[in-house]
Order: sequence, then structure tokens, then C-alpha cells
Amino acid sequence: MSSEVKGPRKDSVRNRARLIDSARAVFAERGFGATLDDVARHAGVGVGTAYRHFPNKQALAAVVLADATEQIAADARDCLAIEDPWDALVTFFERNSARQAEDRGLYERLTGLGDPERQDQIWPGIVADVTTLFTRAQEAGAVRADAAPQDIAAIFALLGPAYEMTRDVSPDLWRRYLALILDGLRATDRPPLPAAPPPAEALDTILKAGKPQR
Repeated sequence: MSSEVKGPRKDSVRNRARLIDSARAVFAERGFGATLDDVARHAGVGVGTAYRHFPNKQALAAVVLADATEQIAADARDCLAIEDPWDALVTFFERNSARQAEDRGLYERLTGLGDPERQDQIWPGIVADVTTLFTRAQEAGAVRADAAPQDIAAIFALLGPAYEMTRDVSPDLWRRYLALILDGLRATDRPPLPAAPPPAEALDTILKAGKPQR
């Protein structure tokens, strides 16, 4: 008798991949209110198959979010190749805002709707990845001196209503409000900001306060 340990069956691997792909599509369109059953139907697999791979939608969403979080970090690294520090920072915001405007589920997960334990781990890591991009623009005099890297998370949270208007009114409306917000971030002849930036450990609290309401 062979003692060889067999790997996962091909159909099992295929079904898992289909569920993950379907989760991206379903959460993007319907947000985190979609269920694991909804994802299973979209994937064309039985509900039992879905639950054999993922115990709940939070577990499936965590896989999808891990990919999205890595993409944010990759965007930050790519934007460092842009010569002008301000243009690099703006490009980073534009790329990620466009992704969140199109993907309702991604926005909801990044702003704290869903698994709170996973949320505690998300933004500190993202801010760490984009700090180099932010600091470079600040040291070049393009970003106001009293801004801080952790302001990035709050800026994305503030864009939430603009994403909703984008879906209902105009596909590019979020760009208007991103430009207005970034204008406040840019170094100009302006008075100091009236309050200090939030401490890094308070990011989760800030994002939960601005998360979409059900």
C-alpha cells in the first residue's frame, strides 16, 4: 500500500478558486451584506461546497481583502517610481480611490464593516507601506508640514459618501471630492491645522466611526 499523501482533489481546488473569484464580484457589487450563499450561487456550486471551504463569509472576505491590501502596498511601491513626489502621492490616492469606488465590498471592509479582529490589522500595515511615499512628498515641501501619514486612512474614510454618490449620480464624482481633499493636504500658505493628527493606534476607532451604516 502506498504511503504517499495525496493533495487536494482538482475539483476541490477549482471550486475554491471559483468561490474566491465570485466573492470578489459579489462583494464588489453588493457590499458586505451579501451572504456566502449568494457567493455560492454566483460560483455555480452548492452551498455545502462553499461551507466546506469557508466556515463563514468573514473567512472568505479575509482572503479577498488580503489580495486587495497587498495591491495597495504594491501601488505605493509603484508610485515611488514617479519622479515628482506630489504626483506620486496623488496617483496613489487616485488608483486606490478608483478601486474603492468600483468595489463596494472593498470599501466596506477597509472602513471596518465585518470582522473587527481583521480590521485591527489592516490600516496600520497599509499606513506603514505608504509612509515612505507620504514622507518623500512632505520632505520635498509638497505636503504641509503638520500632516501625518496616518491621515491617509481618514482621507479614504471621508471619501465614503462620495463613492455612494458616484454609484447613484455620476461615475466620476468621487474625483471632484478627492481633489478638494488633496488640496487641503498640499503645502500652501495656510494657517496650521487646528488639531494634531490622530495617533496611529487610534486608526481603528476613526475608521469605525466613519464606516457605512446599515
